[in-house]
Amino acid sequence: MTQPYRNLLLISDIDGTFITGQGHIPERNLTAARDFMARGCLFAFATGRSVAGTARYARAAGVNAPCIVCNGGGIYDFAEDKMLWHRPMPASYGEVVDLVKEHFPDVGIEIYAGSAVYCANKNDYTAQHAASQGFSPENCPDRYPEGASKVLFSASHERLLELAAFVDSLENGGWESVFSSPVYYELLPQGISKGLAIGILADLLGIEKENVACIGDYYNDLEMLASCPVSAVPAEAPEDVRKAAKITLGPCENGAVADLIEYLGRKRTARIG
Repeated sequence: MTQPYRNLLLISDIDGTFITGQGHIPERNLTAARDFMARGCLFAFATGRSVAGTARYARAAGVNAPCIVCNGGGIYDFAEDKMLWHRPMPASYGEVVDLVKEHFPDVGIEIYAGSAVYCANKNDYTAQHAASQGFSPENCPDRYPEGASKVLFSASHERLLELAAFVDSLENGGWESVFSSPVYYELLPQGISKGLAIGILADLLGIEKENVACIGDYYNDLEMLASCPVSAVPAEAPEDVRKAAKITLGPCENGAVADLIEYLGRKRTARIG
């Protein structure tokens, strides 16, 4: 049975979706993803991670399509080791970083630019983030990097709610804000999301939008879930994120991505039959 999956592009979030909160990849997900690609389909990630933080999972899964990184800020081809598409932050983003450092000196700040991650303000969260995602942050230069893809702030959820209210009170200089986890709050270029980037990736690959499916688990996945004709979430996703998806699957740790691939196979088989 090789035909049911053909001409499909499946996009998966990484954290809390393809891998568990402890960084473990359910074996079902690996097996299903590799089988999916062996049947002639495309599989890639859409993540808030940096290029470096995505690389080990791209290699482990053997993705056969470029991946969306920085929550839609870039599309990176790991086979060619190059960025195919990128939307930078406005040049004024450094003013926001300076204001946050002044008013929230305890909040961690990471700046993502190209394949590098710069740490503009360190705390326990930035240290844990780098360790868990497998990247080594660089010290931020006095002049903030040009062409940054996003800025990530890290602290307790309660502290980030205060920070979010502060950022919302500022004049918007051309950015979007989103929580990518309870302890990560991000600024992205205006209009950027995983959903927008999926459309661009599908065009680059020559895939019709009706043949794109996705799975994600958090608020930074909302636009992606809304943009795909087949969208799914693991069982643990917040209720309002579950409502944005067309399908709720089993728990992440049991292999929710494998659940979706099996669903796609059944759906295509029924259509062909």
